[in-house]
Amino acid sequence: MTAAVPDAVHVVYVEDLLADLQLERAGLPGRDPLPAARRARQAAAELADLGLSRFVAELLGETAPVPAPASVLDLEADEDGRRASYGIWCAEARELTDEVWRWLAERRRSAGELPWWCGESALPLPHDSVRRLAEVTAPVRDLSEIAAAWARPAGLRGSAAAEYNWRWLLLGKGVLGPSGGLSGGASSEALPPLPPLNELITLLVGQARRHGLLPPAHQVKVLRRPNTPSMVMPVRLPGSSLLSLPTAVTPVTVQYLQHELAHLAEHALRPAEAPLVERWTFDPLRSEGWALLLEHLAGSTAFLTRLGIDEETAAVLARFYAEEERFSRGLMAADLALDADLAGCRTSAEALDAASAVAAATGLEWAPELLLLRQTRILHWLSYLAGYAWRDTVRAELDARFGDGDDDGNSCGGGESWVDRDEAWALLRSALARTGPAGSAAGFLDALRLPGPTPPHAPARTCKNPHAPHVPDPMRRPDDDDRGSERDGDRPGGDGDRPSGQAHHRPAGRAPTALP
Repeated sequence: MTAAVPDAVHVVYVEDLLADLQLERAGLPGRDPLPAARRARQAAAELADLGLSRFVAELLGETAPVPAPASVLDLEADEDGRRASYGIWCAEARELTDEVWRWLAERRRSAGELPWWCGESALPLPHDSVRRLAEVTAPVRDLSEIAAAWARPAGLRGSAAAEYNWRWLLLGKGVLGPSGGLSGGASSEALPPLPPLNELITLLVGQARRHGLLPPAHQVKVLRRPNTPSMVMPVRLPGSSLLSLPTAVTPVTVQYLQHELAHLAEHALRPAEAPLVERWTFDPLRSEGWALLLEHLAGSTAFLTRLGIDEETAAVLARFYAEEERFSRGLMAADLALDADLAGCRTSAEALDAASAVAAATGLEWAPELLLLRQTRILHWLSYLAGYAWRDTVRAELDARFGDGDDDGNSCGGGESWVDRDEAWALLRSALARTGPAGSAAGFLDALRLPGPTPPHAPARTCKNPHAPHVPDPMRRPDDDDRGSERDGDRPGGDGDRPSGQAHHRPAGRAPTALP
């Protein structure tokens, strides 16, 4: 490439490069036979001009890697299997303690005027969002009673506070009861099972499409891998993304699907005419707050029954989702407290002592080396903590403008809610499509407060036809089985360890399938 090549061609070349780098990071083949690393070196000047040099360096693995164990907790195993895999996971994390501390200490030393965790982002963070993230507060609470309540129907032999159990319970496994059927609480009869994964995907994607959040022109490849977290990865913005999902259906599956579909909507609604660096820049506060907004809809019994879930099961799930949010926020409050305490530590031993003290305050048997390891992703946890408050502000704005419906504020039941209004979804799409300075969390709120209607580009309200027909497995191919998985660091599932919506991953080599 030379300076004589038009700028538009430069951008297309870099777009192709980014797409192939993302696919390679996901363990999938790129489209260009020339290795992406070699092409990146050839395009070094263009990447610098576009403000993407560090971002591409991270994709190529040229920046300092984040320390992480090779194994994770096997949350699809029985209690004995979880205990055994937990021992291996802890041992690996313990071996990494000094390396983790050096990684954290170096970033703190080199932070400059901004908070040290700003260095986690390869692209600049909006100043207002940095301020909000830095100001977030959350008290550390005892979480053992919630874990114990979840454990009662599960038939656990060990303590609910044991880490290999509470992480399992956080997925809603305790709600399933010892036999795998949903427990009705006081009733001894199991509730009907949840719909199959493909049915849930079909129904939730259908809702997203009806809201105009996921235009069909944006292609999404689905990778399904056992015992792995849900996550998305942009490939072209707009144009295509990857969605990775675990194969097992648990009570949190609906929440997680909603969360990842929200991130996919951010990808799909990026304006193609925006500068490339703006299309690839995501304000983590806006991204997680927006995903939490859509995830929160799953806490409505009316929303759950529209997925074909019976009312009694929907009530059990809605109650669990509220408890799961409290528990997850408690875990992230511990992360926030440890971040503050580490400022006074000088050695890895002092850091482990600080982590032990914070873990003890939660009432959980939480290995200090695993809690310390989570500090490498503190920007993500802060984005969640601040994102909850931001989500509630967005909900208040929507409620004030369009109505809050029933008591839960999520449903399209007796009273009309913003969820039922095409104008509300059009306004949300308009806010999501903002990039640059206007694409921040603050810019999103500004868009919601603009006077006058926003022209919708999608059809009808979702409350018509509340029980969509079951569509047979829309993504299964004859050779699409459940073999193979690759594990991904300290991310064993549950909101407390859920990866970022823009996270990178290395899934197994199964052929991807497309969204319905």
